[in-house]
Order: sequence, then structure tokens, then C-alpha cells
Amino acid sequence: MQRGGVSSAPVLDLGRYLGTPLQRVEVAGLVLTESTYAPGVRLPSHLHRHAGFRLTLEGGFMDVVEGRARECVARSVAFHAPGLEHAQRIRDVRTRTFNIDFSEASWRSRSALAGRLDPRADLASARLVALAARVYQEFRRADDVAALAIEGLTLELLAEAVRASAPDAGGAPAWLGRVRELLDAVRGPPPTLAALAREAGVSPRRLGRAFRQAWRCSPAEYLRRSRLERAGRALRETERPLGDIALDAGYCDQSHLTREFRRRLHLTPAEYRRLAGRASGSTR
Repeated sequence: MQRGGVSSAPVLDLGRYLGTPLQRVEVAGLVLTESTYAPGVRLPSHLHRHAGFRLTLEGGFMDVVEGRARECVARSVAFHAPGLEHAQRIRDVRTRTFNIDFSEASWRSRSALAGRLDPRADLASARLVALAARVYQEFRRADDVAALAIEGLTLELLAEAVRASAPDAGGAPAWLGRVRELLDAVRGPPPTLAALAREAGVSPRRLGRAFRQAWRCSPAEYLRRSRLERAGRALRETERPLGDIALDAGYCDQSHLTREFRRRLHLTPAEYRRLAGRASGSTR
């Protein structure tokens, strides 16, 4: 939502989306919707009144939430919190999504779990995708016990999302936090795993295993995300030249920055800057 004022973006009600609906089912305080989107379309900034999960069935898109970009590829799951403004750019292929929306009463009844779910987290969990796919199968099956199955699976889905959104770093050793700080500070060539391990005083194998357990990714993937986030923040919040942003974020040059944005977000940095500006209510 636009800071410092009331957003003028449209608010979509329970089970409503900007795509073309293919099928819609209501089950025990849930609304399940399958929708399709034309290739290359840009969806304007909007909000959802209710919380929900989205399984991308095919195709994909780039989602900009509060100016932060995340790529939603086929067979991935994302959570959208109520009242959170975002804009989307559909990839140049036909895209289908399956959405599970919670009514206000249904969401409140699950508040013990729902309150622990971080809407900004990447839900990178194979089990989460498998659960969402099973909900979709029951949605398509639509027999006399599908409603019961959907209700139970959705509760499992919510529990798994809470687990996936909370990095297991509470009991992590101090050296692991130091490694993360070193990666956040990288502005030139990336360090090797062996060099990070020497700084931490552990073996490369132990470092790799502990890092993945705590942050749910490898050190290399964390560094890629960190660079992308630094560059994205600068693109959202400043008018600095792309070359300067690239170097400060740790890329070799502007071409390197552009290649990474195209590969990971399917946008150029300039396109991202425009889309992020619209999603945050900027008139830049």
C-alpha cells in the first residue's frame, strides 16, 4: 500500500483476480479459483482483500510487492497477505494459476498459525508445492469427499508455509552469522566456499550444510539474492545511473546487472524500475 496516504489501487474481493477465471469452487470458508493470463500482459497495481495462496500451474510472472520483486515460476507457491499492494508482469507464455483464498472468518479461525506467516518470505518448499498440487487435484476431482479433503489439506498447507517462511537460524552458531555478514558486504569478486570456511573456522562441507539449514539456500544463491536485492532497492528508491548501481551492488558492470535481471526476473533493470515505481504508487 502506498506509504503516507491511501492507495488508489483497486481492491479485489474474495476469489477475484485480474485474469480470466476458468473454474471457481467455494468450500468451508475457502474460495478456490483457477485463472488464465495472456502472454506478456502487465497487471496494474492492486490489492487483495483476503489472504491466500497461489500455485502457478504453468507459465510464470514477475510479482512486485511493495517494490520488491519475486519471480513466480511454474510449480511454485506464493502467499499474498490481505491489503498488500502489488503489480505483475506475465511472462511471454500462457500462464495459469490456482488460488486458495480464505474468508475473513476462516483466516481468523487459523490465527494461531496465520500470525506467524511472513508474507515477504520465499516459500521454497517441495512439500508446500506438493500440498498445493494435491488441493488442486481435489478441486478438479470435485467428488462428494473433495470438500473434506480440501479443508484438511489447506490446513497442512498453511502449517508448512509457516515452517518454510521461518529460517531456522535461532540456534545458529555465531560463525554462521559472520558468514552471512561477509556475503552481504561483498562488492567485488565473490569469495570461494573454502575462503568463507577459513573465516568461520570450519570445514567447507560443514559450512555448506549449516548455511542451507539456516537460510534454506546455498551461500552462492544467497549472494545472488543479496546482490539482486541491493540493486532492486537502489532502482526503487533512487534515480542513480544503472552503471553506478551495478558496481555498488557487486556486479562487474551494467551488462552483468542487466543479464542477471533478465535471467532471474525476465525484466531489464529499467523495466523493473518502472514497474516497481507503479507498484509503490510513485509518480516517477
